[in-house]
This record gives sequence, structure tokens and C-alpha cells, in this order.
Amino acid sequence: MAKTFEAWNVLPHHPVEELAANLRAVQGSIPRMPLERRMTVAKLASGGLVIHNAVGLEDAEMQQLERFGKPELLVVPSGWHRLDAPNFKRRYPELKVVCPAGSRQKVAEVVPVDYTYGDAPGDSVVSFEHLEGVAEREGVMRVRSDDGDTLVFNDLLFNVARLSGFSGFVMTLMGSTGGPKVTRVGRWFVVKDKRLLRAHFERLATERVVRLIPGHGAIVRERAREVLLEVARAL
Repeated sequence: MAKTFEAWNVLPHHPVEELAANLRAVQGSIPRMPLERRMTVAKLASGGLVIHNAVGLEDAEMQQLERFGKPELLVVPSGWHRLDAPNFKRRYPELKVVCPAGSRQKVAEVVPVDYTYGDAPGDSVVSFEHLEGVAEREGVMRVRSDDGDTLVFNDLLFNVARLSGFSGFVMTLMGSTGGPKVTRVGRWFVVKDKRLLRAHFERLATERVVRLIPGHGAIVRERAREVLLEVARAL
């Protein structure tokens, strides 16, 4: 798969979905992969937008997002989720780029980094934190809405249904399908200390959590707190 797209590239995707008054998401294709990826867009208290895991859309849909608010922060959630980051920076030159500290070197190969999750500007609506036990290579974005809190993850939370065909067989063999989980690949290559990550997931699972957004797979819309605790126990 390409390191980044050289020009604005719109791949097949689902419609932009309103999850809360200050929260939007859209899921779309990844080149030559059976998985889909997700862009999450949250509105800051100031009215500006945070774009998490950028995905290029048609101009009319991008203009719809611009009417939602002015893009201010671009979150590149790991060194492997960089495809559209340069295109968004070119389209919105004033965007400030945020990424996990442990992924900064790889993200900076394709787009200048302004902040890490540890020093990104504070906000009463959107906040970032590194996940413990993964050498600061991934983190979580919290979005506070009227109905409760949404936790936006990347590759450390999958919720992919079982897929058909040979690619589905391979994904199942890799432990990447079958409901909310930290995948086998994630445990092998990202997680350094399962005990620390488990404890962090448990701390995140507060009563206010109403929604979990994984990097890949379906949004967890029911029993979000309980699901996160179950994922933690399975580590």
C-alpha cells in the first residue's frame, strides 16, 4: 500500500454519519485491503474541527464538513494511518498536526507534526491521551457530547465482523475479526505491557462513556463501558 496519496483521492465510502451534535464519522475503503477505515470529525468548544484519521471525500461532502466548522487539528493516529494526511494539510494549510509521541518519526516523514497527544492544546470538549503499555505509539481521543463521552481509538480497538473469502479466512486466522477486541497482531506488535493497557482501558470505562469508535469495524453504540471492560479482561 502507498505511503501516502500523491493527489486528492476519493475511494468508495459510506455516507457521513451524524453521531452527536458535535460529532461526525465516515467509513471508507482501504486500497487492496478487505478492511475499511474510519474518519471521525469532532467540533471543539471553539467551533473548530478536529479531523481524526483523515479520509478524502468528494468536494460536496468536504464542503459539508466545512459548514460544520473550520478544520483546525489533524490527528494522524499512528505511523500507519498517513494516507490522506498530506492532502488534508495541502487543502487546509493552517491545520495543526497531532500524533502519538511514539509515532512522531513515521508521521513526520509525510507531514510536519505540531503536537503530540501529550502536549496538544487543551479543550473542554475534545482531549487526547497516550494509551499506557504501548510505548506511546497509540492513544485515544475523547469527545464530550450532550449524550455522554465517545472514545475514539485506532488500531488498538477493532470491531470487525467475520469476512468471507480467502481474505476473510486470513483476517480470522490473524485474530482480527469477530467483535470488539485488541487483535492478535496488535498484541504482538503494538502492546508492550498488557497489564498497563488493561488498567488504562478499565480507567477509561467510566459511566459517561456511551460510544466506542474503533479504527476498523463497527462503532460500539450499546453497552460501551461494559464492552471496553470485556476487551480489557481479554488482553
